[in-house]
Amino acid sequence: MRIQTNKNAFVLAYSLLFSFLVVSSLTVYMTSVINSYAISNRLADLKKAYYVADAGMADAFIQLRSYASSPGSFAVNNASFAVGGGRTGSYNVNVTASGTTWKSYQIASTGTYHGVTKRLVLSVAQSAVSSFAYLSNTEIHPVYKALWWVTGMLTVGPVRTNGTLNVWGSPMFDGTTTQTGAGVNYYHGGPPLDDPDYVNGLTVSAPSLPFAAVSMLSNIKSAANAGFVLEGNTSVTFLADGTITVSNSDKGWTNRNMAAPTNKVIYVKNGNATVQGTINGQITVAAEREVYISGNLVYKTDPRTNPASTDMLGLVAKNNVTVLANSAPTNLEIDAAMIALTGSFQVDEWWIGGKGNMIQYGSLVNNYCGPTGVFNATTGQLTGGYNQLQYYDDRLLTNVPPGIPPAVDSTGRILYVKTGFLES
Repeated sequence: MRIQTNKNAFVLAYSLLFSFLVVSSLTVYMTSVINSYAISNRLADLKKAYYVADAGMADAFIQLRSYASSPGSFAVNNASFAVGGGRTGSYNVNVTASGTTWKSYQIASTGTYHGVTKRLVLSVAQSAVSSFAYLSNTEIHPVYKALWWVTGMLTVGPVRTNGTLNVWGSPMFDGTTTQTGAGVNYYHGGPPLDDPDYVNGLTVSAPSLPFAAVSMLSNIKSAANAGFVLEGNTSVTFLADGTITVSNSDKGWTNRNMAAPTNKVIYVKNGNATVQGTINGQITVAAEREVYISGNLVYKTDPRTNPASTDMLGLVAKNNVTVLANSAPTNLEIDAAMIALTGSFQVDEWWIGGKGNMIQYGSLVNNYCGPTGVFNATTGQLTGGYNQLQYYDDRLLTNVPPGIPPAVDSTGRILYVKTGFLES
């Protein structure tokens, strides 16, 4: 009897232990399921709160783009709306502006859904027409037709054309490369003879980008009214001490040394502007006809080695920005944001032999691609003009030389560029 009693007690204890373990396991499992469900619900709510905040951010940006000119800080009508699941989300947006002549904005949007919040902060700035190392409306010259990017040419920075690139050999594009055309025009039909290096890839069939409008000249002229508006052909030499030497027959000036205009803009009416020298400070030269470059244009303080440099030059021509091959040195450097509104950047006698590299530090915007050199189509050897080496000045993404207005779209609305994004 005692043996049987102990056996029954053991079976009972074992049954109780097993039941306890089962109940404990079920409890842990149910708790895990409940927690997972709660976490899943919270993640879903966070995702919806994100979308609500994103909607508020988008509404604020659309409102910003609707203004004819860049406003100061502005209010956004905060909204509540159905998100799904029978619940309503809401956003609260705050917009702050900074800067005067060149504005930037911080759009902070907080989305709330089912008691969960998500905050997004978007930073944008007025977009500069000089936001590319190279920008063109077309790669086809009205006289010389297709002009070629060839072996030895280098562009560091974003490249964009509303046309189709023409490529011979192996030029390097060290930046984003985008074109409206569906395919590249290769001289030899493509690899292996044509094998360009698109370091950050090539995007084709992109939408056309609004190009700089000729009306830009009126903005620059207005900015120059308090400074220099000169009639007829004018030459300007920039000196390292910050002064300029100016020749203009209408004023009776011949190599007249003077301080740079206080508003930092020189506008040439009914004539051409010829420039060279060392730029100390910020200045823009615009001409209603041509801008000629007769020698080196270099910054006194090089931003590539000294990021604190504020030296900046803008060259704007209604027609062409042209290098004068006979007077320019064998190896030429041009530090500037250059804009040829209806023409191109070019070398006047691009067939002249004995030239070397032409370094362009800044940006180049031209209506159509212009000739800068000539090469042997069999060997690829440069036989005249310059080999182009283009380097983008990153400062030009959200800043421009004096007097140059922000980029606008085809309707005249100001364009903006994203400069930062944060979520919390």
